Amino acid sequence: MRRQARPGFTLIELLVVIAIIAILAAILFPVFAQAREKARAISCLSNLKQSGTATLMYVQDYDETFPISLYMAISASPCTMTFYHELTPYQKNANIMQCPSSPRAVDFVAGWGNVAAATGLPGLCVSSPAVRYLSYNFNFAVIENGSPSNIFGVDPDRAVKTLAAIPFPVETGLISDGVPTSMPINRPPDFGCGLFYSPVAGRHSTVLNANFVDGHAKAMHSRMATDAAGAPYTCAGLDGQVLNLYKITDGGPYQNEYELWGIAHQRADGTWYNSNP
Repeated sequence: MRRQARPGFTLIELLVVIAIIAILAAILFPVFAQAREKARAISCLSNLKQSGTATLMYVQDYDETFPISLYMAISASPCTMTFYHELTPYQKNANIMQCPSSPRAVDFVAGWGNVAAATGLPGLCVSSPAVRYLSYNFNFAVIENGSPSNIFGVDPDRAVKTLAAIPFPVETGLISDGVPTSMPINRPPDFGCGLFYSPVAGRHSTVLNANFVDGHAKAMHSRMATDAAGAPYTCAGLDGQVLNLYKITDGGPYQNEYELWGIAHQRADGTWYNSNP
């Protein structure tokens, strides 16, 4: 007996299936993107936990004294040593200084080339692993210039910091999402955004990661800083990349600040503030 042919899908049925798939994709793709960003944020937080530990290892090796921000190393060929270079023996992995959400936030080699051309300072020192792409800033009030400095001269307010000089290590920021700036673009009225300013970057859906002087790391909340027309305030990074500016919204010594810069202090009434040299 001859079998009857099985009818195929009609055009309407195919269109309905395609529409359902498109709707599901529209719903699920943002969820997948958020999940991927959450994973990157967790990896970033792990990086900052490791860099905080590396900094404390350095501190213990040098009589509880923090590294210097940058100085000229005197050798057969002078070069500029930075905080990032000083941590490399304790990290042994260049990726620790690269956030997965923005692994090339600044090309430090190219950026330093611009600084060296403008100031006459020597190029960066060689390190292993090599320091090039960076995603993190440090607190210049903790990682100081040093005094006397063979770059900055004598300034008693910028002497190297010791662990004992930080009254509230749990609340005092150390390293955070963000990179050094070179100049303003659309500058806010309350932030200079000049050479080596260190604004935070709320690159994880306005959340930023940071570590603190005691070694712990945590996520902090921020909001994008905008002008009256709603346009983001921006600066140029050290290598010329455009950086959006964010203000920290969490309570504490850095609330409403653009940077995690300053030593945490507490008033008699329990409120927080930070001090800068």
